[in-house]
Amino acid sequence: MSRFAAQVESAAALAVDTGFAWLMASANTGYKLRRVTIGCVAGAGVPTSQQVVVGINRVTSAGTTPTAGMTPAKLDPNSAAAGAVWNTAYATPPTNTSADQWRIPFNTQSSADLPWELLEEWAVTLGTANGLAFVNRDNALPASHKYVLSVEWEE
Repeated sequence: MSRFAAQVESAAALAVDTGFAWLMASANTGYKLRRVTIGCVAGAGVPTSQQVVVGINRVTSAGTTPTAGMTPAKLDPNSAAAGAVWNTAYATPPTNTSADQWRIPFNTQSSADLPWELLEEWAVTLGTANGLAFVNRDNALPASHKYVLSVEWEE
């Protein structure tokens, strides 16, 4: 299996219940999420100390007009191109499931690094309506604060 990585900085002062990144399967390829690393930056200053939560949701629709995506990085340069698609904005975002599948609480002056390896498996099946959404929960980010999210997956 090949491994890939992608990163994003969210918009500043992200509102509650706002999605800021989506990792979508393709028509031909599903994937397994293997690692999520997330932290917070505050422009040129030190982030305000605040508890934040990022939820990870399964999605049930493809959304419309994806924009601001990026080409995932191959962790092994001998791999074929990634099938999964990384997007950071939509005209109409994909529909989330009713509850977060996972919630990542942390302080804006720290970070979280969550590996899903060995027995832990988080599989997303092939199909353009399948994927994962990363959503700000509980507290809005202060002005000039942004999430920095890195994900790693295998196909």
